[in-house]
Amino acid sequence: MEGSPRPDFRQSRVRLPPEAFAIASGPDLPPRDLIKKSVWASIVSFPDDVSIRTSDDHGTDLEAMHELWGSWIESCGSDQDPVSYFMLDSADEFQASMFNSLCGFYRIASDSLRAAIEKATVGVYFQLCALEQWKPEVSLEVKFGSACDGLSGHSSIRPLSEYLKSKIGSAIFEKKTLSDPGGWARRLYSRLSEFAHAKGGKTSAAMWEGSNGPIYVSKSFGETYALYLDTMALSFALVKLARPSFILPGAAKNLLANPPDVRPSKVSVYTFEFLYKLPRNSLLKS
Repeated sequence: MEGSPRPDFRQSRVRLPPEAFAIASGPDLPPRDLIKKSVWASIVSFPDDVSIRTSDDHGTDLEAMHELWGSWIESCGSDQDPVSYFMLDSADEFQASMFNSLCGFYRIASDSLRAAIEKATVGVYFQLCALEQWKPEVSLEVKFGSACDGLSGHSSIRPLSEYLKSKIGSAIFEKKTLSDPGGWARRLYSRLSEFAHAKGGKTSAAMWEGSNGPIYVSKSFGETYALYLDTMALSFALVKLARPSFILPGAAKNLLANPPDVRPSKVSVYTFEFLYKLPRNSLLKS
């Protein structure tokens, strides 16, 4: 009927067929130990409610997150090197952050972003500073701070560092000092660590405004969304530093140059102007 609302595609659940997966061992078997309805409802009812409310009001933001995640996977490549290894691992963290943002687990979504930064930074460290030492099974023994220390003085990082310091007074990997607020990577990692350790009002209860949640809180989703974009921007900058010939996917280029509903940080704008020749965003003039 003309003028009637369209059916809401979110009202039904389906099981994906085997052909939807890259690896499938045949047709699905019947359920062997079906969960009780009451247990299922207790587990999923609140996250389901939040996901509906979030996607009612943040469809454009969720699409941007999804497009960037897809661009990240597209950029991994087939090389068996530290960058590819850690990009694939970080892709899971970005997906987890996106899903938990949708379902209202804002603190956990931010914690996943912290893990994504750590993995990407360590991957770039091995690519540029210790390629001969890299082995997938031991690579996480290098801590985030040690990776930043190794990268801060690397010759391939120095031109960007000098440019950023001339524009905003700090770069990407520098430690915090009395005269330097610290580099972009360390500042963002420190901010995300507040969520990981539930410090400084970054507890789940605080982000649910006192509720035992999960519940939908527009402000908390917006904060997580902004952190997601900043983490993606830093991660794509790290890839370019490790792979100078890397070409930013079109979707990522558009979203990182003009992200919907968020003013990009100055450091991200200047970094992408230098690395990817993206025009400086007019928001810097406001």
